[in-house]
Amino acid sequence: MRGQWRFAVMVLGALLVVAAIWTWLPPDDATQAAARSAIARFERAKGVLWPEDRYGQTTLPSGVRQELQERRYRELMTLAEGAALEDALEIEAVEALLRTPTLNGGRITVASRAKVVYFDFRRRTLSGELKVRAAYDVVKTTGRWHPRAGGIVDTVEDEPSDWCQIFEYTLTQHGDAWRIMAKEEASGPNGGPPYFYSPATSAFTQDPGA
Repeated sequence: MRGQWRFAVMVLGALLVVAAIWTWLPPDDATQAAARSAIARFERAKGVLWPEDRYGQTTLPSGVRQELQERRYRELMTLAEGAALEDALEIEAVEALLRTPTLNGGRITVASRAKVVYFDFRRRTLSGELKVRAAYDVVKTTGRWHPRAGGIVDTVEDEPSDWCQIFEYTLTQHGDAWRIMAKEEASGPNGGPPYFYSPATSAFTQDPGA
């Protein structure tokens, strides 16, 4: 009996060691690519674009605003859950969109794209969640309505950001897709202020204004 107990303890110990090692092993390339894509789609989905059938207008009726909010909500529901979803839904995206023409001299946001510019796998939990550090950049395209042309002209895409803030993401898998569960600011090696990354130089800093 003592020998069986000892064997069981050895097996359990070996399993714990294997599990501990597994949590620190990077996932395969396909999984990392899926995680990066999930982060980019989540960050892009937090914003909204000016509806094409409302080009030429400087404001949007309440019904259209509600439709934009509902569409945004449905998309975010497929990309996030928990704290990450709650935080994203608190952003007043439609109100920010409505301020764009005033702030940009009549220009409206007609397109956007998000790119993960930095990605670092940290670990996995025993339940399979991914813990990663990532920085992203959302680049918007604005344009001006031209009545005679009947369309948007003079489109300009924003310049990529010089410094992008790094965040700690927790992702969970649902079938073949990944969802964002949590997103928190990442601080530098010694703690303190938020951590930033430069896509152009691959440099890190805690104070991009320095």
